[in-house]
Amino acid sequence: MAPSRGAVVAACVGGSLLAVALLGGGQDDGPPLDPRSDGPLGTSALVSLLEGLGAEVELSAGLPDEHDDVALLLSDRLDEEQTDDVHTWVAQGGTLVVTDPGSSFVPLQALPSDAEGQTALDRGICTVPALDGVDAVEAGAAVRFDTGQARSSCLGSRDFAYVVVSTQGTGTVVAVGGAAAVTNDQLADADNAVLAAGLLAPRAGTTVRFVDAPIPAGGGDKTLYDLVSDGVRRAGLQLGLAFIVFALWRAVRLGRPVREDQPVEIAGSELVAASGRLLERGRAPGEAAEVLRSGLRRDLRARLGVPADVAPDALAQVVAERSGVNPDEARTAIGDHAVTTDDELVAVARAVASVQQEVLH
Repeated sequence: MAPSRGAVVAACVGGSLLAVALLGGGQDDGPPLDPRSDGPLGTSALVSLLEGLGAEVELSAGLPDEHDDVALLLSDRLDEEQTDDVHTWVAQGGTLVVTDPGSSFVPLQALPSDAEGQTALDRGICTVPALDGVDAVEAGAAVRFDTGQARSSCLGSRDFAYVVVSTQGTGTVVAVGGAAAVTNDQLADADNAVLAAGLLAPRAGTTVRFVDAPIPAGGGDKTLYDLVSDGVRRAGLQLGLAFIVFALWRAVRLGRPVREDQPVEIAGSELVAASGRLLERGRAPGEAAEVLRSGLRRDLRARLGVPADVAPDALAQVVAERSGVNPDEARTAIGDHAVTTDDELVAVARAVASVQQEVLH
């Protein structure tokens, strides 16, 4: 004799909760109602239950389409456009199960949760054939919806019920007064698993989509920093602190200062003269004279405040006027006339030395 559906549901629930217990929940169990979370508020046991009953479960982000038979909306985070798309899908024959009392898909009139904290709901009046095996559920802080516009209802009275079924187009919207009954923590309580199985997987082969709103084109309201896990943030902080400590350690110089030899400084006039002698030995009087003259021009411009673009002959005239140096001697030392012989080079060197003595010293 084939086992009853109730026995199959009980076996699937036991296996689902055993898997959750063995896998355990880490310190970060994921957001509440996450179908991938094994924490108390996750719904991974519901996924295992549905798969154990032969349903095909789809967890990828997106809205239901023509390939889905039932869509489960645990928490309504849909925008206006996405809500319209789901309404269209339902009107074309889909079945939407909503466990968010604040969703726009559920009846507006509802009774709040029991003020005395009572969480158990008896079967009451039940006209939903798929829930024939449900006698009571542990619903947590549940609400009950107005049954005035409902096609059928269960777990309540004629006026208000925990489960309300209404028709939209050729499809069906099932409003459930809370998601606590399908969490890992309460799925095995009372007839919660039978309720979930009857609404979501009434027969084997049913395709069930957990509706997870796709991220909008702009990336949603999360920044790149929000997408980084806490562990990665802590690791980055530790690396930053380690770098700072290393930099401070390398910056500290232990012990007394070490004396370092400084490069030997050569007076500019001596360097110019040495360069001139070197060029003279190389039989290049013109280049040697230019080395002597360029060094003198640079020093004179700095001493007299003359712009760098002043022509050599004009600079010679300024020097002669301000210092009393013989104009011909100033032109010999500063001018740019050609020097082709050793005698002319000697004359330039003597004139340079004379101008340096008169003006610079």
